[in-house]
Amino acid sequence: MTQTALVTGAASGMGKIVAQRLAAAGWKVAAVDLNPGGLAETAQRSPNMSVYTCDVSDPEQVRAVVDKVRGELGTIDRLVHAAGMCHVHASALNHDVAQIKKMIDVNYIGTVNLCQAVIPAMKQAGTGTVVLFASVAGWLPSPGMAGYSASKFAVIGFIDSLAYELQGSGVRLLGLCPPMVETAFLDKVREENASVLGGEGGMSPEGVIDALEKALAKPKNPLFVFPGQAYPTYLMRRFLPGVMRRIVGRMVKPTD
Repeated sequence: MTQTALVTGAASGMGKIVAQRLAAAGWKVAAVDLNPGGLAETAQRSPNMSVYTCDVSDPEQVRAVVDKVRGELGTIDRLVHAAGMCHVHASALNHDVAQIKKMIDVNYIGTVNLCQAVIPAMKQAGTGTVVLFASVAGWLPSPGMAGYSASKFAVIGFIDSLAYELQGSGVRLLGLCPPMVETAFLDKVREENASVLGGEGGMSPEGVIDALEKALAKPKNPLFVFPGQAYPTYLMRRFLPGVMRRIVGRMVKPTD
């Protein structure tokens, strides 16, 4: 039986990789993004992929797209919500509040919108898989990333709370928490203010999705998955928070 996956952020980066791998594995894929040109490129050689434009921060658009996907492709068996955005600024005290609000709307409210539109039917059916992209930045804030980290803190809190509701429901939930990843997303951060990255590079997007697939291949995945360097970073933040803060403070010194 062919299954259906809805993948957001599918026009580029990790969302694109997820959509293309699922399509190659025989899934019917609903690729969702705001960028129609990028979606067309993602779906170019995947006849079992359908594309849908949507602003995930708009609950009406999300509900409309989810209804359309169900009407055209059938029951949604897997949700992979990879859509997100990032703005950085050297100081949290004069970062444009409009940019911070947009990150909250896309990264956090977008997550809520997708979950509210997709998960109730999964719960009713007693089956389904939900992957929500968070970030190690939601566990470890750093200078220049206050707005983005806050939006991802919210996503992590939402996942942690949602997990209680889904216990025993048959719906699998996974929060993916990558470190920095070498995608166009990170390139835009560098263009905006490279100093907030402390001169560090990111892991490959393929490596992140490999870690996701490995977790999902197990009968029971952990609630949060930390690919690559994200895992030791998470452990340091949890067990040696003072040491971790000193390391970050030495490495990352944002400038205007």
